[in-house]
Amino acid sequence: MAKKNNGVAQAELILRLYELRREAVMRQARSFVGGEFLPKSAQELVVWVSKGGPETGYILQVYGYWDMVCAFVKHGTLSEALVFDTRQEMYFQYAKIQPYLEDFRKRMELPEWMENLESVIEGSAKGRPRIAAMRKSLEKMQETGGKASSASSPQNQQRSAEGTENSISAKDRS
Repeated sequence: MAKKNNGVAQAELILRLYELRREAVMRQARSFVGGEFLPKSAQELVVWVSKGGPETGYILQVYGYWDMVCAFVKHGTLSEALVFDTRQEMYFQYAKIQPYLEDFRKRMELPEWMENLESVIEGSAKGRPRIAAMRKSLEKMQETGGKASSASSPQNQQRSAEGTENSISAKDRS
């Protein structure tokens, strides 16, 4: 757990992580992973990660980013509570691969893949209910062919947050 006396350093790191999310290629990657990327099995996840091309890069970039953020939590650089409060997108994107993670690791012979991400989210008393709710929303989306059934779906919430982020960015530029 991160020390309380390093709150300023944690805030600075959270802001830097936010800036990294705004980088052009990372925005494309987040858009893909937060949108049309919706694996329905471990095999489908294996195919996405193995086929090469921009989509594979997007998947690896986004999940690698979140795994790095969680490594900061595991090593005490960031508090779990601060990440929970500021990184909702991470939970949504993890929910997309969570049911397939164990089988994916076996098939790809990558036993440590996304280990930090998994341990921080699954080890969090607050994270587990968030993931359960997001999994239910994702299951509904898969039933409707990937289309959100309501404005409160995780994808629509993410798009709304990104819209807010874009309007904030526009204000920052003026």
